[in-house]
Amino acid sequence: MRRVPEVLDCWFESGSMPFAQVHYPFENAEWFENHFPGDFIVEYIGQTRAWFYFMQIIATALFDRPAFLTAISHGIVLGDDGRKMSKSLRNYPDVYEMFNAYGSDAMRWSLMSSPILRGGDMSVSESVIRDAVRQAINPLWNAWYFFGLYANAAKYEAKWRTDSDNVLDRYVLAKLSDAVTSVTATMDAYDISGACASVRSFLDVLTNWYVRRSRDRFWNEDADAFDTLYTVLEVLSRTAAPLLPMVTEEVWRGLTGNRSVHLTDWPDAASLPADAALVASMDEVRAVCSAALSLRKAGKLRVRLPLSKLTVAVADAQALAPFKDLIADEVNVKEVVCSPPTWPATANGCCRWCHAFWGHGSERMCSR
Repeated sequence: MRRVPEVLDCWFESGSMPFAQVHYPFENAEWFENHFPGDFIVEYIGQTRAWFYFMQIIATALFDRPAFLTAISHGIVLGDDGRKMSKSLRNYPDVYEMFNAYGSDAMRWSLMSSPILRGGDMSVSESVIRDAVRQAINPLWNAWYFFGLYANAAKYEAKWRTDSDNVLDRYVLAKLSDAVTSVTATMDAYDISGACASVRSFLDVLTNWYVRRSRDRFWNEDADAFDTLYTVLEVLSRTAAPLLPMVTEEVWRGLTGNRSVHLTDWPDAASLPADAALVASMDEVRAVCSAALSLRKAGKLRVRLPLSKLTVAVADAQALAPFKDLIADEVNVKEVVCSPPTWPATANGCCRWCHAFWGHGSERMCSR
């Protein structure tokens, strides 16, 4: 083995890639001028002082231009022993076993939703991959399975529409519009983990609120419910397709019968009805229900046990008034009273609903 004298340094060679790969300036001048600088580059954080650095220095010296317009510098992938992942150490779960057990989407999501895409380090383990199934894949698949089960049982052919008057339908469509806007903005900014967070947040709304609160409507074969859920799943599949390519492909093709979700257009948030006031109020309702259920759990009061009264103290009590029946049904109380706070702040500080009176005595319980 002998060293070729023309080789200056391996990083200098790598930094010359943008033009050397096409033998510029000796040929392919037109191609180079139309493809340089590159739109996007990605590597781990160590390359900020190696490949990234050399490319910028050489491009600036030769062309007085940057070598790339956008870069993602991700953190270090660690093995399950906390050391840098290494093929020689084999300190990571068997890739094919993970594929077979959880699927490639789970591995993809676990990486893209982690802090690693914001420069943090990540330890790859089976539990991390399994969490991806729980956080993203199962909620989407369960919503699709639920829709298919009831739509097929009713022999109803759902269609894309957004004109339902039902408050839950209007809410989930407005939340979907917000989710599409958020995912579009974060993807445009190359914030992949931010896009994953937006999708995961919407999936929680879809499965743990909309579908659960609408079950009786599907049992009663409500056309508005079927059409709304069809629309939500269709748009959500297109939105999440870059993040969960396999499961969204299966869901979207099952819904539409068309060739591929990856060959269709990116969703437009403007095609969905926006309603900021409804979203704010319903989000408040969900927070109230969550706090009330936490109080039930703290007081060891089963949800099946009906209680006489729940008093919700919020600054804007009027905004929650139209949803009192929904809150009462969700937390299983006979009466919901919404009123502005009237008591002084407690020593540890008041949140908006830190006092609740249940009406089965004079007991007060604080969610803090």
